[in-house]
Amino acid sequence: MKSARVLVSLSYALALAACGGSESAGDGSEGSDVIAQTIAPTTVVERAPDDPGDVEQTCAELETVRDLSDGITDATNDILIGLAEAGADASAADTLVAFVSLADDVENGLPELLAAYDRAAAAAPADVAVEIRAVADGTAILTPQLAAAYRQIESASDLADLEGIFNTPQMEDAARRAGISSLRLDNFTNVSCGFRFSNG
Repeated sequence: MKSARVLVSLSYALALAACGGSESAGDGSEGSDVIAQTIAPTTVVERAPDDPGDVEQTCAELETVRDLSDGITDATNDILIGLAEAGADASAADTLVAFVSLADDVENGLPELLAAYDRAAAAAPADVAVEIRAVADGTAILTPQLAAAYRQIESASDLADLEGIFNTPQMEDAARRAGISSLRLDNFTNVSCGFRFSNG
């Protein structure tokens, strides 16, 4: 899902895509423990629908999210460019090490990313907070899957299999919901923050 800033977006899965652990296309139960442990409750601030919240704080936190996400995207692109340039000479060992390191970065950065989403949702106007929570939930579900997939990469040809981790109903639904909400957040950030939130 190219348009969602879910720490990993499909331009992130072959440049990033959205994220998650090892789950089969069966009943969806495998890998659920990883997902359950990853999702942190988002702070819910009860306010009237017309309460503007703290727009400046919301923008600052969403910019933090954007910067963290872009850092992972850049790291992914660096690896992909290196593989493309190396071609048939690419070392399987070097490729494995690079993606394992990236998987560590993705997983280690998730708490900070979700915390930024949480702070943004707590400060945002009510309608904007709903969209922020949707993107945060998608990020929490998808990130462990992508990190796990990265750890299985041993060669450039394995990259083609990354899209498969998002082909389960649960992953597709999480990516779709987060993608739609990410685009809706653009309506807020373009006007109030001076930047586009989605990375489509």
